[in-house]
Amino acid sequence: MTFRSLFVVLLVLTSIAVAGARAQVTLPPDESKTIGAQVPDVMLIDEDSTMFALSTLVKKPIVINPVFTACRQTCPMITTSLRDALKEIGEPGEGYHVLTVSFDPADGPAQLREYRKNMELPAGWKLAVATPENLTRLFDAIDFNYEALPDGGFAHANVIAILTPVLTVSSYERGVSFETAVLRRDLERAAREASFVRHYRPVIGLAALAALTSVVVALYTTRKKKQQPA
Repeated sequence: MTFRSLFVVLLVLTSIAVAGARAQVTLPPDESKTIGAQVPDVMLIDEDSTMFALSTLVKKPIVINPVFTACRQTCPMITTSLRDALKEIGEPGEGYHVLTVSFDPADGPAQLREYRKNMELPAGWKLAVATPENLTRLFDAIDFNYEALPDGGFAHANVIAILTPVLTVSSYERGVSFETAVLRRDLERAAREASFVRHYRPVIGLAALAALTSVVVALYTTRKKKQQPA
């Protein structure tokens, strides 16, 4: 092989690698900032063009599955693996919720219906789009990152987020394939975390109030001592 031919081959391989890297770029959530954070009760639009609040899915853990329906790479892989892994846990909508949210402005209810059909998703699996404002609020809360590419499509994190029944971030699973045992563990943990928060919220609130009161009293006492003549 001549030097020129070798150069051309290397150039082609480099171009393919760069294109693949851009398509599969991983911009992972910063879990140090999001775990335990409250997710806003945003309004979403389902495949029937009906608006609903995220809070209508409370009382059960929620798996958030961000996609764009025209994706031919990782989104179908993530959704298919998630669907298959959850089959052994039970139907969506019973012990847990699954919410697939598209971040593509070109997606609407019709695209969601087609995606459900193509992915063979069960009836209890929710699909939604949102206004740019609500989408930003939701994805900022779970720190899901994506970016439109110049040639079409999106670079995005390959990740799902698991929320507690009280809409706080519990955990993430990264990649394009998932195991039933891992998802079961995530959902059970999310349910336990919500129970803890519900049970101890009054105690936590009182403890925080007591701590604040102690600080105020201490500061006032210190100030009074400084004002007293020697």
